[in-house]
This record gives sequence, structure tokens and C-alpha cells, in this order.
Amino acid sequence: MKATSAIADLFMPWAGLVLGVLALSVAHQFGSDGMFDSCVTFAPGPLLLVSALMIVVALAGCFASWTVFRKEAEPPARKVIAFISIGSSAFFTIAMLLPMVAALVIPPCFQ
Repeated sequence: MKATSAIADLFMPWAGLVLGVLALSVAHQFGSDGMFDSCVTFAPGPLLLVSALMIVVALAGCFASWTVFRKEAEPPARKVIAFISIGSSAFFTIAMLLPMVAALVIPPCFQ
């Protein structure tokens, strides 16, 4: 159990970056495959649901990195990594919000 908590402690500053990248890639791949495979029948509902779930995942990683960033006892290197992870997670969240808006505004199979 102690080794698991040590690994989790090492991962915490990187959580926003890693989970943000994974969430963005899943949301992007789901939307891309849905539009190319079944453009006529693909409604914005599934895209919005998957994107919202992935935004929650990215924000969970951001929160995990934030806990490292706000601790006074953390070394500067871990705080820098956590700060970069927080910023990248926010960027990935914005990158997932824009296709959600587009799915609501642009009709399917728009050419």
C-alpha cells in the first residue's frame, strides 16, 4: 500500500497534464469518428455527453495538480510542474468546449 501512495504522490503534479491530454484525445476521437462514420444520424447529444464527461476528467486532473501547487511545503520543481499542468488542463477544457458549441450551432453534415 505504501508503494501505491508513493506513486500517486509522484503523479499528482502531472495529473492535470496527463488527464487533460487523455480527456481531449477521447473527446476529439469520439467526435471525429461520429461525424465521419455516420454524419447523417449523428446527433449532438452523444457528443455533448462524452465531451462533458471528459471535461469533468480534465478538471479532476486540474484539481489534483492544484492541491500540489497550493501546498507551502512542496519543492519549487513540483510547483512548476503543477502550475504547467493546471494551465494545460484549462487549455484542454477550452479545446473541448468549442466543439460542444459548434455541435449546437452548426447543423450535422454542414457543407
